[in-house]
Amino acid sequence: MEQNPGEDRMLGPDNEQANIAALAARARRRNWRLDLGEGLEAAYQADHRARAVVFFRHSSIFIFLIYLLLSSGIYRLMPHEDVPRWLALYGWVGVIIVAASVLSRIARLNPLFEHYVGFGSFAAVALSVAVTGVVVNPVAGQLTQVAVMYAIIIIYSVVGLRFMQAMYAGWLGGLAGTVLAWLLDGGVDWELLNRTFTGSSLLGMFIAYYAERRDRELFLQAHLLRDANERTEEYAGRLDRLSRHDALTGLANRRHFDEALQQEWRRATRQQMPLAALMIDIDHFKHYNDSLGHVSGDACLRKAASIIAAHARRPGELAVRYGGEEFLLLFPDSDRDSACQQAERLLEAFRLARLPQAPGLAREFLTVSIGVACTLPGTGMMSPDELICAADDALYEAKHGGRDTWRYAAGIGGGDAPAPPVRQASN
Repeated sequence: MEQNPGEDRMLGPDNEQANIAALAARARRRNWRLDLGEGLEAAYQADHRARAVVFFRHSSIFIFLIYLLLSSGIYRLMPHEDVPRWLALYGWVGVIIVAASVLSRIARLNPLFEHYVGFGSFAAVALSVAVTGVVVNPVAGQLTQVAVMYAIIIIYSVVGLRFMQAMYAGWLGGLAGTVLAWLLDGGVDWELLNRTFTGSSLLGMFIAYYAERRDRELFLQAHLLRDANERTEEYAGRLDRLSRHDALTGLANRRHFDEALQQEWRRATRQQMPLAALMIDIDHFKHYNDSLGHVSGDACLRKAASIIAAHARRPGELAVRYGGEEFLLLFPDSDRDSACQQAERLLEAFRLARLPQAPGLAREFLTVSIGVACTLPGTGMMSPDELICAADDALYEAKHGGRDTWRYAAGIGGGDAPAPPVRQASN
């Protein structure tokens, strides 16, 4: 199938739509060349080889049975004085069929399939043609010509060679067989050989060409279908990720969080393990956004998100952009003390990051306030939404407590809440 010079450039991974268009255009072409282009041609040949090996393993039995049938007919009609010379040549055809059948059953030799079958086909044709020159009996001679036709048709349609390989094996084998007949001082009936060898070769080429052309079209269509399915799955995955993740920060969005919260709540209820939530707010973010602009504000949110995401490492832990400059961390199997330690570590991470705050405030660097809530699902009247509301209330207390600090939601989780360490405001 002929291709334009620029088509291979369109098949690169950087231009997916051009790749698809080029493949579709190639599938519609009806040119005479059997070529799928760079890259895809190698894939087709590997696929064809894998199928041909399997097919030949089974068909070789029937090829050998037909060979035996022809051989028995020739032997019965062959003059006794010609049997040794005939058997010395045509007996090797059977050996070639058996040897190729054995080799096809050795998996590690599969990459060499075209080589040993191609050479075997060449030799089988050469021997079949040479035999016609050593048989004197007219009836037996006609059977040897039938054997030539048998060899040619088998090579073009059964052994699994591609069109060009079969054509080389057939025509070169015929030429070698003619030379071998002369070397054996045999006479060649050119008229009969032309009707059998030449005619069957042309017929075999016609069958093989259109069979391979159809096979290539089916391969190309299957490739296009597989590519379309992969792209559909990829797009579905992208849509799912977009629907579950915040586009700006890459963190989970509210939809994803609501699903995860319900799932973790049910698991915590079954396994009687605590569940903690940290509500996080960037201090004075409105001032930052108004002073430096939305582009800088978006960059600030991405940096803050990366710091927060680094604290959700274990399976089930989730970092969420809850809305605006508010974030949330969900910690399964985390009790009150562990949750408060996480809050302190997160505050320290922001202090160490030293993200510049917008000018005009007492604080030089960006800080966050955190509300912490923890409960044991199934042991009280609290619901998942109430856990988040409790963390939000604690966040409110932290912001009114001077910011750059955390507060634990009073009244849940049992016992008195630990007190956060007292810190001087960063200057």
